[in-house]
Amino acid sequence: MKLNKLWFVLIAALLILTACGSNQDKDSQSSKEDKANYHRIVSLMPSNTETLYKLGLGKDIVGVSTVDDYPKEVKNKKQFDAMKLNKEALMKAKPDLILAHESQKSSSKDTLDALKKNGVKVVYVKDAKTIDEVYDSFKQIGKVTGKQKKANQLVSDTKKKVNKVIDSVPDHQKKQNVFMEVSSDPDLYTAGQGTFFDDMLMQLHAKNSFHNLKGWQKVSKEDIIRQNPAIMVNTAGQSDKEYKQMVEKRGGMKQVKAVKDGKVKSVNGDQISRPGPRIDEGLKELRDALYE
Repeated sequence: MKLNKLWFVLIAALLILTACGSNQDKDSQSSKEDKANYHRIVSLMPSNTETLYKLGLGKDIVGVSTVDDYPKEVKNKKQFDAMKLNKEALMKAKPDLILAHESQKSSSKDTLDALKKNGVKVVYVKDAKTIDEVYDSFKQIGKVTGKQKKANQLVSDTKKKVNKVIDSVPDHQKKQNVFMEVSSDPDLYTAGQGTFFDDMLMQLHAKNSFHNLKGWQKVSKEDIIRQNPAIMVNTAGQSDKEYKQMVEKRGGMKQVKAVKDGKVKSVNGDQISRPGPRIDEGLKELRDALYE
């Protein structure tokens, strides 16, 4: 099953530089940052690409994935199919650093190992399952590229924007029961615990209908009816109108509270699933779907 455009990133837990060190320590840190710079970077994850731009490294990016679309400058970069990497094409780009996804340790192991043997630094950014882990990915990328200070500032700025969205959630006596549909007909898939969407719902004071499941799971129409969600949210690319029509055609769904109350919504899957510097925008879109 292909969860189109669900690209997720997470960190390896890294040490944060303390602000209480001596001037000598600070000078040493700056020196280490300067020495860590790379100037021919290939980013195989859209969220990593956006982070690199926020760290001021856009000019050093020589390649991105085929699903990268932000910022608009990425359209001028060499593109690589992250699901099927071509060793020769990557070598031709002459990268000195490749930022890959955690899953590529196995799916693209041979290709990336070959590049490492040719002197290319390969860093795997883990799958972010929470908003806090998104912040950690900023720090990881900042450490690798010698931009720790900018990465820490990015964390601080992003946290403020995210907290502003969370603080804007209206008070409810009871958490809304929400079904997240990440892949539609013929097979229905949803997000369970240990996923980015599950954490987003929790942050927005909502309840995931399928929190009892782990990871990305296939569910049936009958499963959804039993859960009786108050809100149904589609992230698979359909419009509100298209999603409502799809739900109606499934049959038996009229008894579900979300359908009866007209709370069947669609959101931009890319926007809410990309764990990068614009996470607040995705969180805001999901908030609006839940509470407006």
